[in-house]
This record gives sequence, C-alpha cells and structure tokens, in this order.
Amino acid sequence: VVAVTEVAKAVRMRGVEAPDAELSYVALDQDEDRVGKVDENGLPLVYDGKAIQAYWAAEGGALKERWGEFVRLSVPFLTRVVALGIRGGAGELEANGASLARDARKIMEKLGPTYIKAGQMMSVRPDVLPQVALDELAILQDSVKPFDTTIAIETIESELGRPLGAVFSEISEQPVAAASLAQVYKAKLVDSGEWVAVKVQRPAILELVSKDLYVLRRAAEVYQGLVERFAPQQRTDYVGLLNEWAVGFYSELDFVNEANNQQRLKSLLAEEGKEGVYIPEVYREHCTRRLLVSEWVDGVKLSECEPDEIRELIAVGQESFLTQLLSVGFFHSDPHPGNILRMDDQSRGRIALLDFGLMARIRQEDMDTFVSSIVHLANKDYAALVDDFIALGILPEDCDRAKVEPLMDKALSPYVKVPSLTWPRL
Repeated sequence: VVAVTEVAKAVRMRGVEAPDAELSYVALDQDEDRVGKVDENGLPLVYDGKAIQAYWAAEGGALKERWGEFVRLSVPFLTRVVALGIRGGAGELEANGASLARDARKIMEKLGPTYIKAGQMMSVRPDVLPQVALDELAILQDSVKPFDTTIAIETIESELGRPLGAVFSEISEQPVAAASLAQVYKAKLVDSGEWVAVKVQRPAILELVSKDLYVLRRAAEVYQGLVERFAPQQRTDYVGLLNEWAVGFYSELDFVNEANNQQRLKSLLAEEGKEGVYIPEVYREHCTRRLLVSEWVDGVKLSECEPDEIRELIAVGQESFLTQLLSVGFFHSDPHPGNILRMDDQSRGRIALLDFGLMARIRQEDMDTFVSSIVHLANKDYAALVDDFIALGILPEDCDRAKVEPLMDKALSPYVKVPSLTWPRL
C-alpha cells in the first residue's frame, strides 16, 4: 500500500522546466543564421531551452496523452521497485536486478525510439547501473526496425529539392544500417561516381523526441524522488544526467550540426598531425537538417576483429581520443563498436570513426584538470586525485575522503604500471 501511494503521488502531472544548455558540454551549432530560429513546428533549429518550453506549452494535450501512456506502462514497474526497496532495501533490489532490468527494457521497447535511445545510452554506463542491467539494456542495440524505404526516398528527395536520380545514380534497395533516429543507405554520386553513406531521419522523429523529452524530464524527477526516499545511499543525479542527455539527443537530430562536427574534428586532428584514425569526408552541398551525405568507408566493426588486432587498434584509438580530450578539447562522445571500423584500405588510416552527431567541447581549465589527474594517478597521489575529481564534478565536495582515498588505492593501484610522472614529462 505504501509503495502504491508513494508512486501515485510521484507521477501526478505537473509542469517541468526544459533542460538548460548553458552548462552542457554538448557541442552546439554556433551559426548566427540558425541560433534562435525555429522551424515550421515551432521547434528550435539549434537546441534552446526556452524555445522547447514554448513548444511544450503549445502541445499540452499531446504531452498529457504521452505522459498517460508512460504512466500506464511504468507505474507497475515503479511500484515494484519501491516495494522491493521498502521490504529489503538495496540488497533486495540487487537480488531482483535481472528481472527489473528485463521489465525496464520491455517498457522502453513499447514506448518507442526515444526510450530505446535512452536505454542504449544507459547500457554503457557502468557508473550508474549494475552489470546485470547493462547486459539487459544492451539488447536494445539490435531492437530497432527500419522504416519503409519508400518513405526514406520521399524524405531524401524532399530534403534535396530534386529527384533522387539527379544526385545519386545508385542507391541500396534496403538500409545498410537502422538506428532509433535514422537509417543509412549506400549510394553513388552522379557527378563523381563516389560511393557515399546517405543518412536519413525517421519521419517526424524530432516532434516525437521533443514531446518525449518532456516525459523523460518528468520521469527523471519521479525516479530521483523515489530513490532519495527509499535508497538515499545512491548519490546519482538522475535529473542532471537526463538534462545533459536531452541536450545531446536533440542535437543529434540536427544533421547540419553533425556535418560541422565531422569537418571540424577532421581538421583539428590534421592540425595535430595525428595519423591512424580516419574521419570520412562530408558532402556539405547535399546535407540538410534531416539528411547527411558523407564518404562511404569499407571496414569491419572493431568488436568483430580478432583479439590481437583489437588490442593493437585500441592503442591507435586511445592516442586519438586522448588528443581530442586533452589537447583540442573537442571529442567524439559516442564511440561504441558500431562507430569504430577497422578500415579495409589502411593507406588512409588504421581505423575510421563514424557518427559525429554527439560531440562535446571541453574548457581549457577542465583539460588542465584532466592532465593533472593523470599525473596524480600515475604517482598514486590519491589525495590530490580526489581534489581533481571534485573539481571535475565526478565526486561531490562533501565526499568522505577517509573512505574514498583507500578505495581508490585498492581499485586503481594494480593498474598503474607507469613510472612517476611530472607535468613537463606528460
């Protein structure tokens, strides 16, 4: 009874504020011709919390309907979570982790693309969820069905403003890849004969996502409240996590921004003189907000390579990502196995990175703290490393240092294999 009452109180419909992008690390388009502008549906071309809030205000009926659907599917699950928490606390929740994760995954599949995407994101967050939940949510990586190619071609022609044959002499009959937001076709350009990847958005996906972001923002508050009430030992800021994810998710639906990200990273890595990682070319003249045309790259997913080759290629990828993270302050934020290919043509690079919809910018002071943390880790200076983690927001300022420092020593020291480092040496 207590569980039902608490969940019923938590899910009552009330207003929420759209996530603010001011504190976000997500790389957003800075084009003055696009910032602050909205489309025919009232949705901002570049993420803007105030514009999203105005859209939500105009879509009150649709939001209420979507929230009702979410509540209908999720309340039994939330009630079970609360009941287990009341009965046995964290231990009981852990003991039932597998079945809870399975129920959550099924709910996400029923709710559609936005929730599947959220589940995919959570499936690679071992800092937030236990392994049993990660394994279950990983099933969502392969649960997206493609939409009809006829609709995809109609969208391509609408975005290009001309017939398909005017730009592409060939295009695959079926998508070569399908994801929650878009799907990809292999095509050949009429003008040059080059093979390209044509990424086209799912119909009306931006409108659906924008409504679902309201539901998820509200749901995060519900879940946060229940966790604080029945599992206060958990310190995860689920609302903050959802806010950052929401800004990134919305931005992934702007293929103009993705094209800019792809070109910028390619230029930055070239300026750094880094080789080994290849960034495909972008054909900007054919790109729109809903259509992305980039160079086709033949290769094999990193996860499908032989173990010895994976170890060798990981070193190549590590150097590139450390350069992005510590030197240029602009990095690829979605490096899952499907976005990293062992190239067939290794004359241009060992591995290729794909999908630049989610990129992040890092301030210089944060990059300096990252470097500082590496020095402190290498020197096993865990007191200073705690300071670094607090500065980066990884640990709260009131963390129990007497407990954290020994745990760091126990968890990290076995893996520190390098000699002591200093700033100049690094």
